Amino acid sequence: MSTVIRPATREDLSALATALAPLPLFQAYKLDASALTARFHGALDRGEGLLLATGDRGPVGVCWFLTRGTFGTGAYLRTLAVSESHQGTGLGARLLEAYEAGCGSPTGGYFLLTSDFNIGAQRFYQRHGYRQVGQLPDFAAPGVSELIFWKPRVRE
Repeated sequence: MSTVIRPATREDLSALATALAPLPLFQAYKLDASALTARFHGALDRGEGLLLATGDRGPVGVCWFLTRGTFGTGAYLRTLAVSESHQGTGLGARLLEAYEAGCGSPTGGYFLLTSDFNIGAQRFYQRHGYRQVGQLPDFAAPGVSELIFWKPRVRE
């Protein structure tokens, strides 16, 4: 079975959180499986975009997004995470593409934040047309700057 990307359901959330909680990203913010499960439930309760990547052995990735909201016009990618066993396989790019497709063509483009220490994520987003346009010191955690990345929408 290949990896499938689909909307997450409530039944998926505990397994998804358990699969992703060991990632350094979530460890850095002290988010365990219980906290992630609660956050994912909140996303579904609010009607936010929550896509699951699942493979032969269960969940291996997530894409959590808001279709509008950034500066009133842009889409916002809240979280994109892929299990270590599936990193480097193109799954992150597929999830990023699903985020952009799921948001349509927002007037303000596509936004996301990534931690200053997450150099791999910064390179990944730059390869996909995003550029750093600012930073928010101590925004999510003391001593960590969140870097603001933006990709303008394609104008036809």
